[in-house]
Amino acid sequence: MNYSLTGLAHGDRAIIIFNEKNQVIFANQLCESIFQCPIDSLHNRSIDFLFDKISQDNALQSVRNGSRQRAEMGFRLNGHPAKGILTSMQGPGGELWLLLDLTFNRQIKSRAHLKKAASGKLAGREKALQNYLDDLLDASFDGIVISDAEANVLMANRAYEVLSGIGKNEIVGHNLKDLIHEGTLRKAAVFEVTKTRMPTTMVHHYPRTAKSAMVTGNPLFDKDGNLLYVVANFRDITQLTEMSRKLGDSNILEFEDETVYLNPDLANLPDYGILVRNKRMKTCLQQAMQVAQFDTHVLLLGESGTGKTRLAEIIHKASPRSKRPLVSINCGSIPENLLESELFGYEKGAFTGASTQGKVGQFQLASGGTLVLDEIGELSLALQVKLLHAIEEKQILKVGGTRLLDIDIRIIAITNRDLKNMVNQGTFREDLYFRLSVVPIVVPPLRERTDEIPLLAKYFLDQFNRKYGTRKYMVHDLQKVLTRQEYPGNVRELRNLVERLVVMSSEDEITREHLDSFSPETENRFDLTYYEENTTLQEYLADCEKNAILKVLKEEATLVQAAKRLDLSSPTLWRKLKKHGIRHKRMIEGASHQEGRD
Repeated sequence: MNYSLTGLAHGDRAIIIFNEKNQVIFANQLCESIFQCPIDSLHNRSIDFLFDKISQDNALQSVRNGSRQRAEMGFRLNGHPAKGILTSMQGPGGELWLLLDLTFNRQIKSRAHLKKAASGKLAGREKALQNYLDDLLDASFDGIVISDAEANVLMANRAYEVLSGIGKNEIVGHNLKDLIHEGTLRKAAVFEVTKTRMPTTMVHHYPRTAKSAMVTGNPLFDKDGNLLYVVANFRDITQLTEMSRKLGDSNILEFEDETVYLNPDLANLPDYGILVRNKRMKTCLQQAMQVAQFDTHVLLLGESGTGKTRLAEIIHKASPRSKRPLVSINCGSIPENLLESELFGYEKGAFTGASTQGKVGQFQLASGGTLVLDEIGELSLALQVKLLHAIEEKQILKVGGTRLLDIDIRIIAITNRDLKNMVNQGTFREDLYFRLSVVPIVVPPLRERTDEIPLLAKYFLDQFNRKYGTRKYMVHDLQKVLTRQEYPGNVRELRNLVERLVVMSSEDEITREHLDSFSPETENRFDLTYYEENTTLQEYLADCEKNAILKVLKEEATLVQAAKRLDLSSPTLWRKLKKHGIRHKRMIEGASHQEGRD
């Protein structure tokens, strides 16, 4: 029998392996608590050294000589009776090894508990608690798998076995890396969770049962922020996937082997959630999560509407300052003569019209937390000097004040301008640029992550359906059109477009016709020369034909006139309307009336 020592090293069973000379060649971490000594000190120790007395020496000999492959061995440990399961196994060089499983007697986990364990009270309570937890997990409709920070599987419930076809005994006590290497699993969400320290959702497919599951891994941390466990939830989406295949909707199928990240603190807040599917955006988000753990300044770069403000919120929420204030100010929206007092505050009577009580500035309001300076490129050179002093000295001076005030803040600067070019032109201080850009993160525009457009459109659609109490949905063809469009305003423009479609469409089904009606500019932005990857020529030509028909239908009064312009007979055009699923009540009525006369 062959064993993976990596899986045994961190499993939930106390294991010792002996060579042909009955000397220890392997012991896992649980053995430390049993023998109260480092694992390394157990190596090369004889079996007689470890145990006071072996009461069933014949079990050892019978397994050693091959007459039995498995036997129960009794012994005494620190004066207390104990027993373990002895199993033969073949070493890499062909020699016979003996594996001793000490977990059979859980009361010998530590010397400190030996006396309590002897009475059976502690073991009874532990067993009752374990059974209760098992029952709770098995009561869940969804599959649940719990692993530690090193990807060792600790628990799995009955629903997971039914969904995946993989038994508890196949994964519990094993390391997920080994299970993937052996082919038991294809992938595991735990690795993305441990890498990003945030919840991760992906789709798994299980060949044994031919079922698919939406898997969400959630991290659990201790009070110091150390990752303790990963709890993976498995929701059966087999029927949903089959329905998508029949309807020709590939949106769900496309998630196979894909990952969607949800910020742990923001996942339940639709207005601040963030979805990431594109490779560049995944890298961007991983950089943000990495830098969030360190108290350094961050510079977020990118075009307007790409999500830089949301990313700044994510960094704050994932940082050690998350319990402290998050204060944001737009440097471009406040007149220059007022911006200084907004940032640093002012003393009473500092200038004409000033409050008699003075004012606290944004730097003080953000004390202990994070200050987001949006549109940092709009600051005047004079204010840039004062900002640089505040960052370097960690002190500010109120307008009209004479006393320096200590500050403790983290700055996240945001801009859609080219600060390097501004430095070269002399409109932005070089020393301030280097102070702010300790960690620069570039957020890519939507045109460079078009694979996220269907995901974002669906996300915004669900968001506005909840907001307005509607049940609108987009046809698959419309999602293709949205993907091909240009969005100078990036994600913000896409969000506004989806809201417009929800508000202005009178039917629940949102089609391409609604898009053209409510957004005339989209017609000119649709490029017939665009050839989508993995699209067949027949599909491409069908799209072109459909769009040409839609364009003519908008411009002609009746179906007969539209057919004449397209150089088609009315019946032919009618068939093409049915083929492409185009419905236009006014045109149909006009055609029926004309054909009735004919």
